[in-house]
Amino acid sequence: MKPSATTRRLLTYFRPHRTWLVFAVLLMALQALIPGVLVLLIETVLDDVLIAKDRHALALMPIAVVGLYMLGGILRVGRGMLTRHIAWQVITDLRRDLFAHMLRLDVRWHQAHPAGASLARLTQDVNTIQYGVSGIVTAIQQPLTLVVLLGAAAWMNVWLTAVAIAILPLVAWPISKFGRRLRAASRASLDTMADLSEAASESLSGIEVVTTHCGETNRTAHFESINDAHRRLQMRAFLAKLSPGPVVELIAAVGVGAVLWVGGQQVFDGALQPGELIAFMIALGLLNEPLKGISKIHELTQQARAGASGVFNILDTPLAIPDHGRLDAPMTPAPLVFSGVIFGYDDAPVLASIDVELRAGEVVALVGHSGAGKSTLAKLIPRLMDPKAGEILLDGRPLSSYSLSSLRRSIAYVSQDTFLFNDTVAANIGFGTQASQAEIEAAAQAANAHDFIMDLPEGYQTRVDARGMRLSGGERQRICIARAFLRDAPVLILDEATSALDAESEAQVTEAIDRLMRDRTVLAIAHRLSTIRNADRIVVLQRGRVAEHGDHAALIKAEGPYAKLVASQTIGHC
Repeated sequence: MKPSATTRRLLTYFRPHRTWLVFAVLLMALQALIPGVLVLLIETVLDDVLIAKDRHALALMPIAVVGLYMLGGILRVGRGMLTRHIAWQVITDLRRDLFAHMLRLDVRWHQAHPAGASLARLTQDVNTIQYGVSGIVTAIQQPLTLVVLLGAAAWMNVWLTAVAIAILPLVAWPISKFGRRLRAASRASLDTMADLSEAASESLSGIEVVTTHCGETNRTAHFESINDAHRRLQMRAFLAKLSPGPVVELIAAVGVGAVLWVGGQQVFDGALQPGELIAFMIALGLLNEPLKGISKIHELTQQARAGASGVFNILDTPLAIPDHGRLDAPMTPAPLVFSGVIFGYDDAPVLASIDVELRAGEVVALVGHSGAGKSTLAKLIPRLMDPKAGEILLDGRPLSSYSLSSLRRSIAYVSQDTFLFNDTVAANIGFGTQASQAEIEAAAQAANAHDFIMDLPEGYQTRVDARGMRLSGGERQRICIARAFLRDAPVLILDEATSALDAESEAQVTEAIDRLMRDRTVLAIAHRLSTIRNADRIVVLQRGRVAEHGDHAALIKAEGPYAKLVASQTIGHC
């Protein structure tokens, strides 16, 4: 996206705050008038009061000066709070939109963009934008102050003003030149910050692997290489940020020097009063601040563009899972049919012409070697991904004909990845619903979770830490099953839901799952024979294709792929 387009798009976030912006501009205009009034007041004091020895006027001057500064302070605080309120509201809206869009992006996008990098975009990039937003909302004040001071100068002496402003166009050169460098360095710095965030997130998330494999040195070296690159880019950005100020001051000093020489000649010739020249020089001195302010605004805008480009690139990422369906998915058990389903990641095929039917209320077990495509097939049902060819029908209609929200409400998904939020047990069970406490407890009892929950320090209000690591694997799994009970969805997907559990935990989880499967259309990915042989049908996948299907007894008798899986103990004898 071009820088100008990025700025225009960023400005669209200001539209809801137009009224406050107009009020802020009025405050800025009033604040900008004060330096000009002060300069004219100084000229009056020097030429009309001190030289004329007007004691009455002299007594009023301190009151006028104090009043001007008091008014300026009030306007500065009011304008500052108002513009900061607008800036933070814009940033809040932008971060909300970015997070909401990230949640709607498909699984494949998140697989390609690790969580650490995405978090950096959501925090660092948006935080960078906030400084630019502050620059944008105050951009009017500095030019206004510049115009007012030049107007005051012209009121005193047009010729000297012309001498002073002759060099002002030169100020644009350092602002433009270093601004481009700053934007490039800021963008690169934000990219390395995303890499830094991802490196830290990956190492800390996998801390057990790091420590048990003595990988601290390796991961530290990896982190340090990115950290050092980030330092170099930060220094480059800081140099580009620091350089315009002194250059602008130097150019302004040339103008001041020229005015001093020309004005001094006019004083010697009697064409100019000394007080007028002194007041004029003060006006020029005050010009330095708005000139540097304009440079600062440009600098902040370049940083904002750098951050906004990364944010808008994500916001412009199209949703791979279109949500055009208008029907509500059925909330009673319905048939689920895979018809000629093909799926692959880029050039790597995963599923090839899958034809499988799950009849309403039927339990179908899906088995096969690791990498056969079982989990991929399961993820196609709630449309976490869409097939490249073929279609999946629920109750005789393509999944795409249902709205995504209603489709996903009709599906309960229990996997081996027992993800829990850093929240209370009750909130984790009731996630995604508006369930009452009684309904949450009923779901927990059905999932064999109520007793151990009541033994926790605060029962259902006990907070579990990130991913629920204070709980055992079996306890976490039963909370996830309780969550599925509460959804009361007609379609149930079980993805290795009893893997990696000890015998006691497995018995409790299996009992809860058996209860959960009743009167639902179930697709169960499993490697436990005890789970599989009770299924109505078993579907065997090999290299993304259906190798055979039938019940346990028939498949064992056929001595095909399923029988070989059982014999090789790929499917456990439990």
